[in-house]
Amino acid sequence: MRIENEMLSRFKSVESDSIALQERTLSGELDFFFDNVLDTVVDYFTEKEMLQA
Repeated sequence: MRIENEMLSRFKSVESDSIALQERTLSGELDFFFDNVLDTVVDYFTEKEMLQA
């Protein structure tokens, strides 16, 4: 029983580390995406403002 508990605790810690890594990776990808969207929107309105001036 002790061996089973030890293996279970190891599996849970590896699994939680994996989930945390995936969440950080997804968070980084979303940050990158929204930074690009924001830059594109700013560039669009900057060019539009320059053409109207």
